[in-house]
Amino acid sequence: MPAHAHRASRLVTRVTDGAHCWGRLSERPVGRTMWSTRTLVVFAPGTDRRERALLRAWHAWGTVGAVLGVVAMAATASVTGPLTLAGLAVGAVVYGSGFAVLGAATRRLRPLVRSCTVTTFHGNGRPEVHGDVRLLTVGLDTLSLLETALRSGRITPVEFELAWSDVWRSMPR
Repeated sequence: MPAHAHRASRLVTRVTDGAHCWGRLSERPVGRTMWSTRTLVVFAPGTDRRERALLRAWHAWGTVGAVLGVVAMAATASVTGPLTLAGLAVGAVVYGSGFAVLGAATRRLRPLVRSCTVTTFHGNGRPEVHGDVRLLTVGLDTLSLLETALRSGRITPVEFELAWSDVWRSMPR
C-alpha cells in the first residue's frame, strides 16, 4: 500500500473511531466568561467500532448537521432562486433527520456513557474549581496509560477492558 493511501486510511480510522477507544476528553479553554471546562467521557466497556462511530456522530451532529442544513438551503436556493420557505424547510429537515436517525441508532448506547466534568472560574484573583478533579485526572491517566500499554502489546485486550471497566464504574451515572 502506498504511503499516502496508508495515511489516508489512518485518518479515516481516526475520524470514525476517535482518538481513544474508551471515549474522549473535551477541553474548552478560558473564554470571555472566565470559565474553562474539562470533561472526561467514558464509553461502556466493550463498545465496538460501529458503536463508537455512532456515538461520535451523535456528539458532532449539532455542528455537522447545521453545516449540512445550510448547504442544503444554499443548494435549494440555487435551484429555486433566493432563499425561500422551501429552502428553510429543506435545511430544517436535513438537520432534524440527522438527530432522529442518530438518536434512534444510539438510544441504547447513550445511557451507558458516563462522564465527569470539572469547571474552573479564573476570576476573583485565584481559580475556583468545581467538580471532582481527582476522579477526572485519575480516570484519564489510567485510561491513557492502559491504552498505550495495549497498543504496545504489554497488556492483553482482556486486561485493558477489565481496567476500563473499573474506571467506567467509578464515574457518576
